[in-house]
Amino acid sequence: RQKGAKGVIFVAGPNSEVRGELVGLSYDASMADSGIAAISVRRGIGEKLVATAGEDLRKIQTVLDKGEMMMGFKIPKAALRATVDIVQQKRTGRSVVGRLASIDPGAKKRPAIILGAHVDHLGAHGGGSRATGEDANKIHYGADDNASGVAALLEVAQYLSEQQKDGRLKLKRDVVFAAWSGEEIGLIGSSRFVQEVALKLKGDADAKLGDVFAANLNMDMVGRLDQSLVLQGTGSSSIWPRVIEQRNAPVGLPIKTQSDAYLPTDATSFYLREVPILNAFTGAHDDYHTPRDTADKINYPGTEKVTRFMALVARGLASADEAPDYVKVERPEGQGRRANLRAYLGTVPDYSQGDVVGVKLSGATKGGPADKAGIKGGDVVINVAGKEVKNIYDYTYVLESLKVGEGVEITVRRKGKEVTLNVVPGSRQ
Repeated sequence: RQKGAKGVIFVAGPNSEVRGELVGLSYDASMADSGIAAISVRRGIGEKLVATAGEDLRKIQTVLDKGEMMMGFKIPKAALRATVDIVQQKRTGRSVVGRLASIDPGAKKRPAIILGAHVDHLGAHGGGSRATGEDANKIHYGADDNASGVAALLEVAQYLSEQQKDGRLKLKRDVVFAAWSGEEIGLIGSSRFVQEVALKLKGDADAKLGDVFAANLNMDMVGRLDQSLVLQGTGSSSIWPRVIEQRNAPVGLPIKTQSDAYLPTDATSFYLREVPILNAFTGAHDDYHTPRDTADKINYPGTEKVTRFMALVARGLASADEAPDYVKVERPEGQGRRANLRAYLGTVPDYSQGDVVGVKLSGATKGGPADKAGIKGGDVVINVAGKEVKNIYDYTYVLESLKVGEGVEITVRRKGKEVTLNVVPGSRQ
């Protein structure tokens, strides 16, 4: 596209298993298109096209399959007309948010505790499945991911509300409960929530929310307790080690902690707004994102213990006079990044950006190249190293061309104005 191409033609070659078949349409959760038309043609049409240039499709594929390089060639006197009509279907996701109000007169002046768990999963015929063949089109039940987290959320809500009703709990601050929609396609529900709260309370959708929420407790996949409960984001506040030890004493869970606060779950939507986070996770398993993630495989006694622990953490935070402090975690270079990118910037895309032209950012990791250059959450990247960026695909492509240590100019749209910054890409470890 950068060189002026109008489209791309895909063909399954003679040596491929899908002989003569069209290449299937696949998609991801991004609202952006690739910026160039693409079609698939049957093998016979592909063979005729290259034959007009005196080439043989089978020979071409054989050479390419060996990993050998070959020069491209022009197809003279060939004209093509195609109609590409892809309809982007939009749906409405609904997060469910409730509030347990404190009766303490000073509660309105204190930031609330917010607990969350994502209520969505892959369903059937959705993207993101790890299953292959026909299994990819079967119902993905999501018992662990994340019915377990939602069940825990409901139990904690019931426990705290009953404790307050019976007079056994005096809340110093409100407690908010949220079942997020759209987590599987990019933390859409929680991202939209923090934007709406920031806009309503501060008049700026990109504002920080540390004075609105004291902490975010998130539960994502807590139903397969085996060897230990993993608590993630512990580096986001200095109080977490003490709180974890204290609240786990009556529960007795084996616990592992991870300090990194940049997580692939809804807690990140809050951490990027300077809210301390703690995410509960019982670990990955082979059934993740497959139809095999079913209710019969849930460790129910283990889930009950995890829920009890998180309830005690929430109770303690909600009844404390002081809110947890916020710590900005430096992310190790290369952690959580695409394996094929030599250089990185440390930007965090906002996948809830909708129809925005460019790539909107949720923030920049502390100490990363983007952070050092002054890139901020809410910025929309529109140009990198002289190359126009219309969507996440353009952004990913241009990142692959960057070199470690060689500064590049990045232009962002910030509050209606274009700002150009010089960023020096870092290296992956």
